Amino acid sequence: MKKVYLGAVTIAAIIIISVLTFNQIPDKNSGSGSIPKHTTQSEPGIVSKYIDPPGLTVHQVALNNLYVEIPYQKQDVIISKRATDKYIIIDIRDKKTGKALYTYGESIGHDKEKLVFREVQTKKGKVLLQMFVEIDPIKGLITKVKKTEAEYNPQPKKIETEIINTGSRSGQFPAENVELLANIGLNWGNDVQNLYEGYLIGVIKN
Repeated sequence: MKKVYLGAVTIAAIIIISVLTFNQIPDKNSGSGSIPKHTTQSEPGIVSKYIDPPGLTVHQVALNNLYVEIPYQKQDVIISKRATDKYIIIDIRDKKTGKALYTYGESIGHDKEKLVFREVQTKKGKVLLQMFVEIDPIKGLITKVKKTEAEYNPQPKKIETEIINTGSRSGQFPAENVELLANIGLNWGNDVQNLYEGYLIGVIKN
């Protein structure tokens, strides 16, 4: 009985911490500022050599003004960079197999407003997990998360679940790092898929 009680207390504590740490972003139809949402799969773009800026760790990969954190060390993966007229896109592949691991992108321009996204492969296509943020490039901080949303290509017959949360690693803003976590249930009619994905970003100091 004591073990059951302790288990219930632990679960309740985890839920409370989650609620306090992660903030549900306003409805996806709310205003998103001047940055257009990225609704298409990554374009080929102009490929250039990836150059690591100083100050990043072995797990941090630069986009443009932002960086993403990956679970691999950079020496163990192949990193390639593409530029379109609107986005800087980074592709990360396994060094041994060449398998695509991650694709991230960041909008060009808008010095203090940025759209960052991650492409997630699904059974039928791709989902773009997007985050609109305001940054302070001088201090290297994220001052606000304005909006999050998911874009589907192709659109599933039904979206069973779409929960997208963001949270500051420090628990407050401005923040050095912000994490996006998504729980998405896709129904293709004759098939279903549940996605539990996310990513963490930070600002590269000028």
